[in-house]
Amino acid sequence: MSHAALYSGFSDQSHMTNHFTKTFGLSPARWLKIVGIV
Repeated sequence: MSHAALYSGFSDQSHMTNHFTKTFGLSPARWLKIVGIV
């Protein structure tokens, strides 16, 4: 996930996770479980 954060323009994984959670209402890990990737 840290690579995704850096490639997406975030300074670190924590910043991306916070933004994702505020935007979509769930964490990236929870989203991955819902869509069946993890």
